[in-house]
Amino acid sequence: MKIVFISPHPDDECDNAGGTLAKLVKRGNEVYIIYLTDGSMGSPIAEERGRTLAEKRKREALEGLKILGIRNSPFFLDFPDYRLKFHVNEAKNYVSEIFKSLSPDIVFYPSLFEAHPDHKAGGHIAKQAVIGLRISEFTYLNWPPLNWRRVLWKLSHKRILVNIKEFKEVKLKAMMRHKSQFRYLDKDYIHRFFETDFERFYVERLIDKSHLREILDN
Repeated sequence: MKIVFISPHPDDECDNAGGTLAKLVKRGNEVYIIYLTDGSMGSPIAEERGRTLAEKRKREALEGLKILGIRNSPFFLDFPDYRLKFHVNEAKNYVSEIFKSLSPDIVFYPSLFEAHPDHKAGGHIAKQAVIGLRISEFTYLNWPPLNWRRVLWKLSHKRILVNIKEFKEVKLKAMMRHKSQFRYLDKDYIHRFFETDFERFYVERLIDKSHLREILDN
């Protein structure tokens, strides 16, 4: 199967789905990553932000993908970090062309309920790009919604848990290649994403039950 993961920033594919993607590659699937933004704002220190950081994060992403076993060249769309919401239509056109070229069976993308603006915009981009296509859709939630949205989310979406115990170490090693980001992760974040045996996704649309089995089967 062909599988596309839409990542708002270089590293989102790793913390949200590194174990699942490594697992899918090992099972013989073709995995492709689309990076929507350049990641140029990914530092709490203003002086570190900008083009140099963007180029560094691109190199880190390529190193991380190798560890996950992903050999297909990723797509770097390079939209400005933290300003993706102003480029939704343009990004959607790019993603649509990639979908037409690859004809993927499965796509993972950020939830529309995401609290982070780039992630939320990424969800809208993907949702528009899949219109008219027969692709199974799964979403992920990096930054959970607040208050009533959390309740609405739990009530209206089907959650699945993917066992990644066998791939936890690989996932962590891949994330550690993202040195510019890993050094700022706190203990709670590391525990949530890298010390768990499961990765969580939500079924948005299922075209074929075999797609779900491919993700869940050990």
